[in-house]
Amino acid sequence: MISRIILQNFKRYKKVDFTCNSEVNIFVGENGAGKSTLLYAIGLVLSGSHSQIERSSLASIFNQEAILEFMSTKDITQLPKVLIEIFFDELNTEISSNFNLEGKHNSQKIKTFGLSLKITPNQDYIAEINSVLNDSNWTVFPFEFYRVEFLTFAGKTYSSYNKPYKFMHSMVNTSLIDTQQEIKKRIHEVYLENIAAANRAKVNHQYRINSLNFLDTLREGELLKENASEFQLHFDESENSFRDSISAVKNGVDIKNLGQGEKVLLGVENAYSHLKETVKILLIEEPENHLSFQNLQKLVNMLSSNTGVQVFIGTHSNMIASRLGVDNLHFLDNGQISKLEGLNRDTIRFFQKSTNQNLLNFSLGKKIMLVEGNAEYILMEKFFEMIHSKKPEDLNVSIISVDGLSFERYLEIATCFVDKKVVVITDNDSDYAGNVRSKYSSYQQFQNIKVSSDLDNDNRTFEICIYNNNKALLDSSSLTKSKNLPGYMLREKAEFALRLLEQLETDNISKKFIIPNYIKEAIEWIIKD
Repeated sequence: MISRIILQNFKRYKKVDFTCNSEVNIFVGENGAGKSTLLYAIGLVLSGSHSQIERSSLASIFNQEAILEFMSTKDITQLPKVLIEIFFDELNTEISSNFNLEGKHNSQKIKTFGLSLKITPNQDYIAEINSVLNDSNWTVFPFEFYRVEFLTFAGKTYSSYNKPYKFMHSMVNTSLIDTQQEIKKRIHEVYLENIAAANRAKVNHQYRINSLNFLDTLREGELLKENASEFQLHFDESENSFRDSISAVKNGVDIKNLGQGEKVLLGVENAYSHLKETVKILLIEEPENHLSFQNLQKLVNMLSSNTGVQVFIGTHSNMIASRLGVDNLHFLDNGQISKLEGLNRDTIRFFQKSTNQNLLNFSLGKKIMLVEGNAEYILMEKFFEMIHSKKPEDLNVSIISVDGLSFERYLEIATCFVDKKVVVITDNDSDYAGNVRSKYSSYQQFQNIKVSSDLDNDNRTFEICIYNNNKALLDSSSLTKSKNLPGYMLREKAEFALRLLEQLETDNISKKFIIPNYIKEAIEWIIKD
């Protein structure tokens, strides 16, 4: 399996070096962060495909920052080079027995097993390159004078036609999935399952006889007129003619008419089924595409099964990220790749089993407000607008409800990101010293983490604090017919929040409404750069 990947000057990656997990690797990041690029890089080196590079062009492959740096100096000794190196786990017997892969022809100069793609200035054209660089009017980068090489760490060249290895790998891009090809694969499998090998020749022979008889029947019934063109109808008489003419049915629906979501599952299933005998590497681009919640669960179960396949996934799905393990995430940002290290096993299991699907939203956000439940979540955006006349997203702030008291699970992740600001808005539950100050004391050392709560133990919950700050205003409102407004607010938290939000948006009470100080402090802290 792949143990390490190094990229240099490849697309948005100027220089990255990261260690891979042996089973599941999940690439997450914002749009344009480079998830697809990483999958493309891995697939490119494993395929040895020169044609893929030709289709892309070198201009689209080179890191633009490296190009600009060179263009500012035009120093031939500083011509940028593209490098992708894939290091393999020597413990894998299929790899360790293949000495075509072993050598020191890698950037680390260590004897190990691996493959590389190198795009470097062609030494045969050094004179031409020098001539171009010495031209004072020259402004175009000399891509034409570069050579593309696929090399093993033993220094042996390879291509898609002469690979010195037999690795099985598959790429499934669910946004561009070739549904027709996947359908053909599955129909072929159904054919093999339903017709015994000993009977296939007989079945095909009988099919050819029946096909020819059918044409004769059409002619006899004058349903077929063959003189209308120089071409006539013909049934394929090859040994696979029967197999190629049949289809398959699932729950009464022809497989060709399945929805796109079903076809996505089909593509991943087929990839798994065909990765069998040697090193197995599966690359999947956005597997969540077109899938319902239920089918996404099926996909997650499939990907989490112990199949012996090493999986690399690029995704935007919270479910995939959390269910397949937060410790399997690789975070992509500004051309760099980072990973969560040393997480508590209970924290990993929490996100795997939690119904809350906010892991990616939290991990990818730069400024996060964590609140306890629905009531806080419903009102916090409005409070934000009342203070700053802007929505949270306008200032790159994300509000996330943890649906209870799981703040510490999120804060453990926050300690791994020094550039991520996280504020917790929590109740004191009538004991600020114990439930807030003492409970979260270990996080005081982190400058990027703040815990905000009302200091007054009488303001024990968010709802009570709201009421005590706005008693006269709320008592005179039409939030409820109940004579015990605080009791209603605590009993029907979400409903109270929705009714209050409606009044804050439609009535003029927003000008008189007092937002609790601990919430104001949290908002001011999170937006401060």
